[in-house]
Amino acid sequence: MNSSNPSIETIAIGDELLVGKISDTNSQFVAKQLFNLGLRLHRSTVVADDLNDITQALQESSERSRAIIVFGGLGPTSDDKTAECVAKILKCKIVEHIPSKEKLFSYLSKRGREVTSATLKQILYPEATQVIINPKGLAPGFFFKMGEATAFFLPGVPMEMEAMFLETVIPEIRKLFQVSKLWSQTWRCLGIHESQVQELMNPIEKKLPQGCYLGYRTFFPENHLTLYWREEFGEVKFKEFQSEIREVLKAWSYTEGDRELEQVVVDELVRQKKTLALAESCTGGLTVQRLTRIAGASEVIWGGFTSYQLDAKNKMFGIQFSDPKDAVSKDCSTALAREAKKKSGCDLVGSVTGYMGPAASETDPVGTVYLSVLGKMLNEKKIILPTSDRLRAQWGASSYLLQMLLQALRQK
Repeated sequence: MNSSNPSIETIAIGDELLVGKISDTNSQFVAKQLFNLGLRLHRSTVVADDLNDITQALQESSERSRAIIVFGGLGPTSDDKTAECVAKILKCKIVEHIPSKEKLFSYLSKRGREVTSATLKQILYPEATQVIINPKGLAPGFFFKMGEATAFFLPGVPMEMEAMFLETVIPEIRKLFQVSKLWSQTWRCLGIHESQVQELMNPIEKKLPQGCYLGYRTFFPENHLTLYWREEFGEVKFKEFQSEIREVLKAWSYTEGDRELEQVVVDELVRQKKTLALAESCTGGLTVQRLTRIAGASEVIWGGFTSYQLDAKNKMFGIQFSDPKDAVSKDCSTALAREAKKKSGCDLVGSVTGYMGPAASETDPVGTVYLSVLGKMLNEKKIILPTSDRLRAQWGASSYLLQMLLQALRQK
C-alpha cells in the first residue's frame, strides 16, 4: 500500500448485484458519509457470492487501501459466504456471537418461529475478528487488520448497514485517518456540454491547491460542476475560486447548490408573487408535473393544458393547421402561449411543441423542440436535443422550458 496516499474502498458482495436486480446503494451512502468527514471513497468493487472471488478482492484491496468496507454475505442462506471466507483467510474458527444469539432466540420466540441451523448461521463470525453490534437486525458484523488495511464487514441490508457504519465504523475511520473538513459548492448548468465545461475549467483546475479538485456530473440535459475545497486552505481563497467559477459559468448556471430546476422556478415565482400556466404538447404535461412536486407550488402554479393532438389544439385554443407538420413549429408554440395566457390570466405562460420520435419532418429531426415563454415580453427558442430516446427527449424539452421560464422571471 502506498502510505503517502492512503485510500478507502468498498466491496459489495452478491450475485443479485451482478445480474441487475438491485444496485449498490450502500457504497453511495458510505461515500456521502466519508465526504462529510473530509474523506473520499477511492474505489468500489462488486463481486459474486464466490469464495475465490471474495478472497481475491479482499487481498487486492488490502494491498492498496487503509480501510475496506464490505457489504453482504452475512445472512442465513447458502449463498452467504463472507464469514466462511474470512475464517479461511485468518485460519480461525467460526463461532457464535452469544449476544446476537440471544437476540435471535427472543426475536423468533415472539413470532412463534423455530430455531434452525439456517437461522443460526447469521449469528456466526470469525473468532479472530472484533464484533460489530447490529442495532437494527440480527447478523453481527466484524472487523480485523489485513496487512496495513482494516477491513470492516457489514450486512448488505441498507438499514442495518447504515446504522452499524455510523455507530461503529465511522469512529474507527476517524482513528485511521487525519480528518480535514471538505467544503463544496455546486453549479447546475443547462445549455452547455460537459466537454465545454471542462475546457472552461482547465485554467482554474491548474491553480487549485493540492487536495482541492473539481467534480463533473451529467444529469441529462444538465451538467453539474462541484468545487471541493479543503478547510485548511481557508474561506477567503475558497470564495475567490467560487467567484471566478461563477463568472465563467454565469451564462448557463441556473443555481448554486442542490436545488432542482423546478424548485428554483417555484421559489422565484413565490418570491415575485407571480402565477404560471403551461401549454404543453410533446411533453404531455411533464413540466406541470415537475413543478407541482414542489411544496408550495399551489400558490403560484395555475395549471396547464395538454393539447397533444391537432384536434385538441383546435378545441382547446381554436388553433388550426392545414398541414399537421405545422403543429411542430415556432408559430404553433407561440400561438399556444398566447391563447393559454388569455384563458388563464397568469403573469407568465410557457408552451412547448416538438418531435419526440419516431416521427419527424424533412427539416426538423427527432429531438427538435420549439419553446415560447410569454410574460412582459415574448421569448422564443428552437433547440435540437442530442437524443432519440423518447423519455429523455421529453425530460430535456421540459428542462429547457423551465430554464426559459426562470430566465423570463429574472429579466430586468
